[in-house]
Amino acid sequence: MTLSDFIEANLDGLIHEWTEYARAVSPANNRLSEEELRNAARELLTGIAADMRGAQSLAQQLAKSQGKSPDGNSAFSRVGRGHADDRQSQGFDISGLVAEFRALRASVLRRWRQTPQLDAAAFEEMMRFNEAVDQMIAESVDQFAKRTERIRDLFAGVLAHDLRSPVGAILHSTYVLLRDENLSPASMRAGANIQRSADRVKIMIDDLF
Repeated sequence: MTLSDFIEANLDGLIHEWTEYARAVSPANNRLSEEELRNAARELLTGIAADMRGAQSLAQQLAKSQGKSPDGNSAFSRVGRGHADDRQSQGFDISGLVAEFRALRASVLRRWRQTPQLDAAAFEEMMRFNEAVDQMIAESVDQFAKRTERIRDLFAGVLAHDLRSPVGAILHSTYVLLRDENLSPASMRAGANIQRSADRVKIMIDDLF
């Protein structure tokens, strides 16, 4: 039995074992349901098993070892990216995402080593499995990082837009106040400090665009 066949033959047990771990590392304020966890495990395991069955050239193997996706539009790549999107929306950090894959790898290999019919080809099977898991991790981490950057840029843009008007009002008001000849020296100094601070904030806002 190949390792990919073994994964599919033992899918329910592997899903159960991984689900227990994934539940433990999920954010405390956003526990995933049993169905969500089981569906995620099934999609990852069947995606990895399908990738292992596919033909692979030496060039493709090398690309995987370097974290490069042979086909960014393949079903395999979409599974990795989709899992990253799901976990990010559910409040996971990137270490929790990687920990799930680590547990998935350990569960499969631990059960695989217990099978009595391992032969010389088993080593090649394990290499192919590890390549698939590593590639899935690379797809997921890359997607997680890109989505985090997009969210950060969006937040910065919204923040800068919302701050521009009040900072402009502060600058205009201090300009008017500082032209008042009846201000005391202390008030003049306070107004000048406000103006300098608002100018610095405006420069930071401009840098965000």
